[in-house]
Amino acid sequence: MDTSLAHENARLRALLQTQQDTIRQMAKYNRLLSQRVAAYASEINRLKALVAKLQRMQFGKSSEKLRAKTERQI
Repeated sequence: MDTSLAHENARLRALLQTQQDTIRQMAKYNRLLSQRVAAYASEINRLKALVAKLQRMQFGKSSEKLRAKTERQI
C-alpha cells in the first residue's frame, strides 16, 4: 500500500508541475497579447488623429460640424 501511495503522490506532483508550467506559459503569452493590444490602440489613436487632420485640410475650417464630430471621436 505504501508503494502505491508514493506512486500516486509522485504522479500528482508531476501533474501539478505540468499545470504550473502551463499557467506560467499562458501568463507570459497573456502579457505579450496585452502589449500588442496597447500598441494597436496607440496606432488606432494616431490614425484617427491623422484622419481628422486630413479632413480639416480637405474641408477647411469652415466645416464646424466636421470638426466637432472628429473631436468627439478622438
